[in-house]
Amino acid sequence: MPDHQIIISHRVTDPKAIIWIFLTTISIIVTTGFPLLSQADDTCYLDDVLITASRTAQTVDETLASVTVISREVIEQSQATDIIDLLKTVPGIQISQNGGRGSLSSIFVRGASSSQTLILIDGLRLNNATSGTPEIQYLVPDQIERIEIVRGPRSSLYGADAIGGVIQIFTRQGREKPELAIKTSTGSRDTHEISIHADGKSHDTRYSLGASLYETQGYNSTNDHYPANTGVNLDDNAYRNKSLTANLSHYFDNGVEAGISSSYQEGKVEYDGYTFSKNFTTYPYSAYTLFRTAFVNAYGLFPICDNWDSRIAVGYSDQKSRQRGKNDHPSAPYIPDFYTTQRLSGLWQNNISWSDNQLFTTGIDYYYDEADSSASYNNANTGSIEKSRYNAAVFIQNQSWFDQSNLQLGLRHDKNESYGDNTTGNIAWGVNLPEQLRLITSYGTAYRAPTFNDLYYPGAGNPELKPETAVNREMELRGLHPLGQWSVSIFQNDIKNMIAWTPDYSGIYKPDNVKSARIRGVETVFSAKWDTWNIQASATWLDPYDKKERALLQRRSRQYATLDINHLSGKYTFGTTIRAQGHSYEDADNTLRLAGFTTIGIRASYRINRMLKSIFKITNILNKTYQTAYGYNGEPRGFFISLLWTPDVS
Repeated sequence: MPDHQIIISHRVTDPKAIIWIFLTTISIIVTTGFPLLSQADDTCYLDDVLITASRTAQTVDETLASVTVISREVIEQSQATDIIDLLKTVPGIQISQNGGRGSLSSIFVRGASSSQTLILIDGLRLNNATSGTPEIQYLVPDQIERIEIVRGPRSSLYGADAIGGVIQIFTRQGREKPELAIKTSTGSRDTHEISIHADGKSHDTRYSLGASLYETQGYNSTNDHYPANTGVNLDDNAYRNKSLTANLSHYFDNGVEAGISSSYQEGKVEYDGYTFSKNFTTYPYSAYTLFRTAFVNAYGLFPICDNWDSRIAVGYSDQKSRQRGKNDHPSAPYIPDFYTTQRLSGLWQNNISWSDNQLFTTGIDYYYDEADSSASYNNANTGSIEKSRYNAAVFIQNQSWFDQSNLQLGLRHDKNESYGDNTTGNIAWGVNLPEQLRLITSYGTAYRAPTFNDLYYPGAGNPELKPETAVNREMELRGLHPLGQWSVSIFQNDIKNMIAWTPDYSGIYKPDNVKSARIRGVETVFSAKWDTWNIQASATWLDPYDKKERALLQRRSRQYATLDINHLSGKYTFGTTIRAQGHSYEDADNTLRLAGFTTIGIRASYRINRMLKSIFKITNILNKTYQTAYGYNGEPRGFFISLLWTPDVS
């Protein structure tokens, strides 16, 4: 079979497949049947503006990539407790969690792992340099303005780690009218939250300030039915998070805009653990992680002339984590550890409109990483201690608009101190078809950088590692109906030089470029607004397999779908979210099976008066037992109620 062919195979062997077939059938029926509704609302979702897909402002309809924008309105309607809850309903995204709130969370975008998906917050890279995974679970929805998700490779614009896609989080900005919101919440598992947010505009200055405190006693996240958890301390795992955000921007008379955004989180996450004594007896202990993350980004926008604008940004991030624990067994003492990643970054981007239908973008992107941990990072080749590295890049892009089509070309070259040079590119072409249809085809290359742990971990690091590389092909068909839009995407992502920990000749596990994967998939998305109803549905069929072992990649389900319905009726709002996921496997050999599951959540709100609103939700209403990571329980049923006070401060 030629390498360039894209073929999707699927066998309906899981009962949950009925749900995907049902949702897809509903999408087709509704799409073809909605023209019969005379009361249709002409509102679509195509006017949402995003910048992540091309580093320039464009509407969803203009983009040549599969994108999703989670607006502030959608965030409020969802009543999400953390950002993980928000991402669970995004097309093409699966989430696995090693426990409850605040626990380690893995984000799989179209089958790509967390370390193969780039996460940005206000333009700053969130993926840490030690493990490569982003600690996105600590971010608070009340402090987020919007989230932009681009599915598919974007290394030609952002460099390393953008194999599966890019998720960019924007913290809240000041609005035209001053606003003050105070929310207090309580619920199951001794959960309490209080948050306050204020923003507004004074003359040409915008400001935004938010603070929150979240606490929960949690639940026993460890499943004691698995042999691997024998001896683990089985108790409820509490979580505490204190968070702050502050943003300020000013528009000058000469057209210059300058601003600064900042975000800070700190807290404690409990988890279950055990240690070994010298005779290999296991002893449980109470363990927890102390975390602290801080991000600051300052920028300036400068209009050079009518057709040329320039952006300069400087950012700093600091991520620290300390593992602590204690037990009463001196023969098996707990040994604490820590890691920290600090990053200094700079960006100079220029957008030049060199013709009526041409926009050229070029820029210089630089970041410098410093990493430290309780274990010294030793270079096995030189014997030196490695604590820092830099990455310098230049990128170019050209966007062209024609009568019935548009074209996007991108190229980027990165030079990294640890692993050398990498060049990536992207080409995408969109064509308008009759009957309000649009066909988009794209081809892109991407790569994932080896982390400090991969390269230099004591006794196991491999400084000879190469970056993982990927080639992605995609075709998308978009359409409009009187109530909204729909799309169907077919994609194939071939990933080579995948880093895996394997035993060497002496039996010691070390990372090496030994794996390759092919991820094929079909993704369907449907959205509609009619009268006071808002419907979002998506279904994804995935074939993510290891080309060498011919086994499914770990924790990736072959089928998953979501359905979200929201209804506004006067002072009331009602909503439900249904999420279904097929079975997956915890291990590379596909012997540890994670069963498929379906969860249902409901929510409602009532406007008591002009300033006060009550909010109510039930999560996992059927109390479904499930797990997305081997040995870790999913969140059980929970009841939560909130009061939101928005006094008039104008």
